[in-house]
Amino acid sequence: MINIRLLTAATAAAALLCLTGCQPKEDPLHLGNNAIVLETDEGRKGLYVKDADNGGASGDSLFGERCFIDCSHAQLSYYGLDTEELTEMKLGDLLAGDEVTIDLRESEVKKAGNGSASAEKIQLMTQRMSAENQSDGKSGESGGGSSDSGSSDSGSSGSDNTNSADSDRPRQAEANAEVPGSQAASLEESDYKGFAEQIQHIFSERDIEALAQLCAYPVYVTTEANTEGLDVADAAGLKAQKDDIFTDAMLQAVAGVDPDRLTPSQAGIFVGSESGSPGLFFSLAEDGYLKIMGINAEVLSQ
Repeated sequence: MINIRLLTAATAAAALLCLTGCQPKEDPLHLGNNAIVLETDEGRKGLYVKDADNGGASGDSLFGERCFIDCSHAQLSYYGLDTEELTEMKLGDLLAGDEVTIDLRESEVKKAGNGSASAEKIQLMTQRMSAENQSDGKSGESGGGSSDSGSSDSGSSGSDNTNSADSDRPRQAEANAEVPGSQAASLEESDYKGFAEQIQHIFSERDIEALAQLCAYPVYVTTEANTEGLDVADAAGLKAQKDDIFTDAMLQAVAGVDPDRLTPSQAGIFVGSESGSPGLFFSLAEDGYLKIMGINAEVLSQ
């Protein structure tokens, strides 16, 4: 899973609220379950996936080698690192081999183990090259041809500088295409354990100001008071939910995590209860800094 996010998240979130408003409070949301798309089935309004790693926040296999995900009521989105925008997607935009994160209700998590589940949210993690970057790439290639024909040294130097700047863009876009694979490696190289310890300290102090500074907005928040979840657009919105976030259950779940045992995945790192709720997950944001991407303060029903 963070403007598309700002531009479309509010609309998408509103639609999601309408679709999930009847969800019982005892059916909490599990965020950021990692999967790889095997194929899409637009006739059934869904897709087939398999586990991308160890199956999400709980650490257990969730989707197995093949699981059908019903997307008929799901919000599909994509965050482009090159454009820094969140956009809505259609089912047909997903391709075999794409890495995605899937948000599921607890009741659907149980169904996934039997080969079929219904999703609340799906976010594409595999990066696509934007139209602007594709255009820049073509421009850089044509500019390179004209610079080769330049006759003066000074003119050639000027063209080379321009071409270098232009050609860096498509190269960066190509590199972004490998983000899902490289992001986990980048997390491995980051101080994610120290970041987790910082989160634990913030929760022990109930410091909402500090917590707000660590979030990538909009940040998806689910609480006991709002079990359907909401994309919180800014720090002010997060601070207004202080008491709903800093619950005894959430404080206990975060404090009970051993940072040394955390393992980065494509979706990020989960800090919280072994059951997957309550807790939060963080990852690398587009600015290269570790940020909190989602907070789930719901208590998992036993």
